[in-house]
Amino acid sequence: MMTTLIWTLRYEALMAARSKAVWAAVLPLALLGLLLAATSPVVTGQSDPAARCGAAAVLVNTLCTLGVGLALTDRLRRTVEARGMPELLTATPTGQLPRTTGALLGPLLTALAPVVALFLLYGAVISATAGSAAPLASAAVALAVAVLPAALLVTAFAGLLGVLMPVAAARAVTTAVWLWALHFPPRFSPLPTATGTVLSPLGGYPLVAWAHAPEVWARRQGTGPLRPAVTDATALLNLALVLATAAACYGLGHLVARLRRHGAS
Repeated sequence: MMTTLIWTLRYEALMAARSKAVWAAVLPLALLGLLLAATSPVVTGQSDPAARCGAAAVLVNTLCTLGVGLALTDRLRRTVEARGMPELLTATPTGQLPRTTGALLGPLLTALAPVVALFLLYGAVISATAGSAAPLASAAVALAVAVLPAALLVTAFAGLLGVLMPVAAARAVTTAVWLWALHFPPRFSPLPTATGTVLSPLGGYPLVAWAHAPEVWARRQGTGPLRPAVTDATALLNLALVLATAAACYGLGHLVARLRRHGAS
């Protein structure tokens, strides 16, 4: 099982690295996020350098993770329509779980690499300018508790949609749902919204609690049981719910991919 997972991870990561579509979706949004972080008053207006990195993480988590999800929407679908090396891996006497895990995580690691590198570079520059390690630490924490979990969720969600509908439609639905969950504040929304709740993949609670982001990015001026005050406990709850949702989407995607593969055989 482990050998299959490693080989699938390696193969899928290399294929993603060679894919122009992955870089075309991720790099421009990563560079745009960096540009906005350097110029937006929402970020530059923060007097605390560590808070600037926390606020910049909101931009990164909005733009870059969406780019990753859109770039990888078709990856799980490819395990169903596998030819060549994927077909050979499918023929190995192991379960499909390590294969679909590798098919999701391999490209995700490749797609996230420039996002991580650019954001850590941004944090290092802010730290050097401020003469403090706090901004770089804030950037690293934000990547671990907000950007990576969100990337896992959007990739699993987009992959699930990618095996349920045409890839173009899956990307459109992913974009709409992502923006609804991250940036559709309750006071502007006629419908219930995940924005500002402990369900939101923006990771506002961990960013505020541990990465020095401005407090507005947690509750988004909303109230109610799903919008509690920011504490370590609610930050952990937000993180756990995002990861649990990602796991659920991944599990459903794995199930649908397996059913479709058996149906096609």
